[in-house]
Amino acid sequence: MMGASPAKPLHPRWVLLVGFLLPSGGQLLNKMPQRAITFLFFAVLFGWVSMNLIPASVCAARAYPAWRCFLVQHAGLFFIWMVAAMDAYQGARIRSAEFDFSSAKEVPPQTGQEKS
Repeated sequence: MMGASPAKPLHPRWVLLVGFLLPSGGQLLNKMPQRAITFLFFAVLFGWVSMNLIPASVCAARAYPAWRCFLVQHAGLFFIWMVAAMDAYQGARIRSAEFDFSSAKEVPPQTGQEKS
């Protein structure tokens, strides 16, 4: 089949929402499974490191509330999770813009580069 157009990509905001809800979910929606696995690996690694840097005994000694201790102990995981969500959104925006540009019927005129 000649001239078959590719499927329209998902809206970038949907990809961002899934990226915030599921770690590396946005990369899977963008059809980048290797990148999703890489982000998952580093999220688990940084989560493990940050959890071992701040043991629960430190939180108990300082009388931190349970939610603050949980956030501090898993800061590495949450950081990589948010970076992955932003990366998925950026990738989805680029794919959407490329699709919109490739499916345009007319090429928009360029201004400021006209020869006299």
